[in-house]
Amino acid sequence: MKLGEAEKLIRKELSTVYDSAESANIALLVLEDCAGVAGNDLFMNREKELTDEQLAKIQQQIQRLQQHEPIQYIIQKAWFYRMELYVDKNVLIPRPETEELVDWIVKDVRTIGVDVFEKSPTDADVTKQLKILDIGTGSGCIALALKKAMPKAEVWGCDVSEEALNVARRNGAALDIRVDFQGINFLEETEQEFLPTVDIIVSNPPYIPFREKDEMSANVVNFEPHTALFVPNNDALVFYMTIARFAKKRLYEGGTIYLETHENLARDVVDLFRHHGFEKVELRKDMQGKDRMVKASWSPTLENGF
Repeated sequence: MKLGEAEKLIRKELSTVYDSAESANIALLVLEDCAGVAGNDLFMNREKELTDEQLAKIQQQIQRLQQHEPIQYIIQKAWFYRMELYVDKNVLIPRPETEELVDWIVKDVRTIGVDVFEKSPTDADVTKQLKILDIGTGSGCIALALKKAMPKAEVWGCDVSEEALNVARRNGAALDIRVDFQGINFLEETEQEFLPTVDIIVSNPPYIPFREKDEMSANVVNFEPHTALFVPNNDALVFYMTIARFAKKRLYEGGTIYLETHENLARDVVDLFRHHGFEKVELRKDMQGKDRMVKASWSPTLENGF
């Protein structure tokens, strides 16, 4: 079978699972992984004959895709903020909406004018300029993206899952980006003592009530880690409540919290932080027009607050 024929086959076989645009994108990823031909080169190589081994691998991936397994888990790659990351079933697949959260932080820091963007030729990984903590780091995508964008910042990431931390550390090593990843059950107050005091807290915590599980896509529910997705129906804001309490003790004056939220709970998150004394709380929509991100500043009257 030729490369062009294989592309048509993949798209046809996936037509009952994905729409035509997504099937086309997935076909390119499958061919790149199985045949080593990137999307830009596909047209010029459409007549290339595939080996039996390549065809067998393509068929295996089609079968997995037809069972709704995400392509990112199959090829063990995801792209986030111009980084290629390793992912597996121990971590959530990074989403474009989370890139918007990272971009918000980077733009705010640029506006303030903190000197963290140019890497020092001597001691780039130890600085007192800016300290950032990513709570529930998963694949490390947020922490690594922030450290890459701001090399002179000190960045930590914590997660309760050792399997997830192994993925985050693997990504840090592959990208040569130094982030301190720590195993912490953030909901346990005694374990929070091991975390640093910082200028910025960022988190994309679990926020989906269990009652919504049956309404979600099979590729999410059947494959992505539930501990990173779901919270109890009667305590959906548990992570935000814990972050608010932690921040009042471990966020420097003038510091800021950036959070991803459930679109239906975003205003409740805003009210929660206002109730805890965060006077300057901002709600922002994502690229799809959904209430998705919250920014809360601590002691916002300080001159150098973020």
